[in-house]
Amino acid sequence: MYYSVRLKVHYFKGKRCEMGIGNILKGNNLDTTSGTAKVTVVGNNSQFTGNITFTGTLKVSGTVKGNIETTEDSEAQFILDQNGLVEGDITAPNVRLHGEVNGNVHSTNRVAIESTALVTGNVYYDVLEMHGGATVNGSLIRNMGKTAGLLEKKANKDKDNKQETSADKNSSFLQSIDNKDK
Repeated sequence: MYYSVRLKVHYFKGKRCEMGIGNILKGNNLDTTSGTAKVTVVGNNSQFTGNITFTGTLKVSGTVKGNIETTEDSEAQFILDQNGLVEGDITAPNVRLHGEVNGNVHSTNRVAIESTALVTGNVYYDVLEMHGGATVNGSLIRNMGKTAGLLEKKANKDKDNKQETSADKNSSFLQSIDNKDK
C-alpha cells in the first residue's frame, strides 16, 4: 500500500511552517498556540455529533449535529464553510456563515452572512453584514449591547403573550356567538 503525501509550506506569523504526514506522525504540528491564533477544523466529509465549546477560531467544513459555543474568549471566531452544515445553535462573538445552519445564531459582536448561506432560525447580532443571495428563514434581532440569551427569552415571552391574547379574543368571540343563540 502506497500513500502519496504532499508537503505544504505555510507562513504563519512570518515563520515558515512545513506540514506533511511525516511531520504530523512525528508530533511536529503547526504551532498555532504561540500568540493568539488557535484554529480548530471540522473537515470536509466528516460529521461531529455533540456540543462543541471552543476558543480561538473554529472552522466547520463538514457536519456538526449539536450546539457550538465559545468560552469567554471575546475574540473567538466561528466560520462555516460553503459545504458546512450545523444542526444546532451557534454562540460566538464573531460569526461568518457560508453554509447551512438549522438553529439560532447568537453573536455579541459581528455576524457576516455570505451569499451562499442558508439560516433556518433567528440571528442575534450587534453588527450584521448580509450579502445578496443569502437566505434567513427566521428573525434578525439586534442585540444593542444586550446578551442574546436575554433577547431570546424576551422574544419567546412576547410570542407566548400574543398567543394567549389571541386565544382570549377567540374565546370571547365564541362566547358572544353562544350568547346570541340563547
